[in-house]
Amino acid sequence: MATSPLLEGIPDELAEQLRRAAGVRTYRANQTIVYEEDPADQFLLLVEGRVRVWRTSTRGTAMTVHMLGPGGMPGCVAAFRQIPYPATVTALTDVRALSWPAERMRELMTAHPALASNFVHIVAERNQEMLQRLHEVSTLPVAQRVARALLRLADEEPEVDGAVQVALSRQDLAELTATTLHTVSRLVSRWERDGIVAAGRKRVRILDHARLVAEGEAAE
Repeated sequence: MATSPLLEGIPDELAEQLRRAAGVRTYRANQTIVYEEDPADQFLLLVEGRVRVWRTSTRGTAMTVHMLGPGGMPGCVAAFRQIPYPATVTALTDVRALSWPAERMRELMTAHPALASNFVHIVAERNQEMLQRLHEVSTLPVAQRVARALLRLADEEPEVDGAVQVALSRQDLAELTATTLHTVSRLVSRWERDGIVAAGRKRVRILDHARLVAEGEAAE
């Protein structure tokens, strides 16, 4: 919890209240954490692992909306507004999360403006990311969109042996960047040949961060 934006700058006494009120939840990879249209009865804070937030399109296909890692709060807006979850949340890896009853968290936000301010900041950052992605989809070539999506996700992961690994499939990456699986597979294969990434089942390992940044900045 110490590194969560939710707790940034709040009094120690309030942080201790949150710790005491929190439950611990664990989920296995591929396990559904919440379902679209379920009542939003809890606030979740991811401590370990990564999740996929996705919705079903009007055509009945899955559409990835977010990929969240430690510090992320999937479904938090729905819990705050007391509306059903607008999306399904599925664990991509084994996940550990803290959970608070939605009513209790809303009470704490009302009583402590600093906590409410931190929550608004988390929501604002997510909205900013969505606006950035919409701008990219409407203005950038596919290669730049895919590179930038990988770089954003990599920023949330630790570097191990000079590389960063992101847990997601090529299909997830295609949905995040509004393109096709075929296009993403073609790009990733090219980047593998160039030594920029190494891809496996539901993971992409970034080997050359600087060259991927260049891919995100250059024209296709």
